Amino acid sequence: MSKAIIVVDFAYKGPKRKGRGTGHKGLRSTLKYLQYRDNRTDHLAQTEEDERWRDLGMGKHYREILEHCDHLQSQHVLAWTWVVSPAPDLMALVPEDQRPQVVSDLTERIVEDYYTERGFDLPEYSYVLHDRLTEPKADGDEPMQQLHTHVVLPGTAPSIAERLPVYNNKERGHDALFRDIATRHFEAALDNIVGPEWRLHREQEAEITPNWNDLDAWFPRR
Repeated sequence: MSKAIIVVDFAYKGPKRKGRGTGHKGLRSTLKYLQYRDNRTDHLAQTEEDERWRDLGMGKHYREILEHCDHLQSQHVLAWTWVVSPAPDLMALVPEDQRPQVVSDLTERIVEDYYTERGFDLPEYSYVLHDRLTEPKADGDEPMQQLHTHVVLPGTAPSIAERLPVYNNKERGHDALFRDIATRHFEAALDNIVGPEWRLHREQEAEITPNWNDLDAWFPRR
């Protein structure tokens, strides 16, 4: 299997607390963590009002986002949390000053097309762009920049009559659809910015999927 050019994943927070990291308290902790985790290694001071979130209807602060999640939840889903992470070796081919905007545009196109292809109207959402370094490899390769986004969406989507619950099930092929949409849009972005020669930079190797539920896997404590 060829190595994925972009890794995406979805998870959800249910409204009921069933242990550490679940329910409203778990979602609040996750949102707060995402807001104040600084680029790569450090936390921001919680007194800083620096805007981290791109607000597309859910808010610019973790408290506001949490309130919207609570108001727009379904019976089983308080919020959906996504990760969108283009491959670092391919992002390295993009001019550095263009990379944040490329990942932001990519995130928005993926959200829009995923809901459209699922037959839903576009819901409210917010996302935050994070920057980390990949882990050093045993072969001595230097760590690479890994820009990625964390997206927070409600448990429902709007419709003419009433809001509809949204469920993402791997058994029904929703994860495959998610990956296909993400791959299609990132390929188009690379073709436009880098040109078709970006395909020569990929080697055939097994795909490795990280543990998306472990935030410290994305932000190692050093």
